[in-house]
Amino acid sequence: MEYNFPYQNEFKERRHNKYAIIIYLPPALDNIIAPLRQQFDPVYNLIASHITLVFPFETMRPLEELTKLVQRETEQQKSFLVDLGDIGDFYPHSPVIYWDVKKNNELYELYYRLYSRLDLPIPFKLYHPHVTVAREISNYRVIMVKEKIVSYLSSEEFYVNSIDLVTPLVDERWVSVRTFPLTGLSSNPLK
Repeated sequence: MEYNFPYQNEFKERRHNKYAIIIYLPPALDNIIAPLRQQFDPVYNLIASHITLVFPFETMRPLEELTKLVQRETEQQKSFLVDLGDIGDFYPHSPVIYWDVKKNNELYELYYRLYSRLDLPIPFKLYHPHVTVAREISNYRVIMVKEKIVSYLSSEEFYVNSIDLVTPLVDERWVSVRTFPLTGLSSNPLK
């Protein structure tokens, strides 16, 4: 026997779900950066190392609809190479130190196409893809922390073969709810 709660339909209509779309770093790179994140990022355990493609957004769209929209883009997108290089920061505007992603046209195009496909406003006209290494470091410690990180991280590269739709759990940890392989004509010789 199914019980209908009062206002059940209204609740379903008003419910917003929160998502983001990211590129997880391969495990080998995540293992390199994990000790730094553990030491310098107070929220390191909420999500694995990643590059954000679509920043957290709320939607009333069902997961199936979001899946179809993202899948339309990933079916056309070939895998691509990402180069990680310099260590930078967003100080004084934001207390974040990051591992910089070198200029990458395929990444920028995917960023803009996903926002367009999802009909979301672009939060940053100047998209600056990066991997967060440290955050909430006081202004006087930024240089010291960057020096520690620079000596630890070198230039690395990896192929992006998939992207993930992630959502936060009750404890605020973000988990993948869908992985989308990049199935367009591949530029990855290992595929």
